[in-house]
Amino acid sequence: MTKLLAGSLLLVSSLAFADAAYSVTLATPPGKKAQKGVVKIHVSPGAGYHVNKEYPTAMSLSAVPAGVSVEKLKLTGKDAVKLDESGIEFEVAYTSTDAGKKVFTGDLRFAVCSASSCDPKHESLNFTVDVK
Repeated sequence: MTKLLAGSLLLVSSLAFADAAYSVTLATPPGKKAQKGVVKIHVSPGAGYHVNKEYPTAMSLSAVPAGVSVEKLKLTGKDAVKLDESGIEFEVAYTSTDAGKKVFTGDLRFAVCSASSCDPKHESLNFTVDVK
């Protein structure tokens, strides 16, 4: 069962999804109007698991708020900042023409493996960036 946790530290909000095989964290620092901002999505395999580098890992945005542009709606493993057995990291670059809370939705697909199995994973993403 997937759990959703929300929290904040100083000026960085983060969300996390997890089960025993993996955890996904999203760092959503506040953005600035008319300046490039970045949301970081990180996948860490659980104890006894590793990321399957051969799986067609992808992150896509299905909804982008009005007034916000993103550099790419779909990122593949080739676009990842990091993709190895120890984890995955994507950066979603965006620019907003106005201030306010901006809600993004999307999907994250990857696979984690243990000594006995490889399991494809799919997480629905829903995160908010506060643009000042």
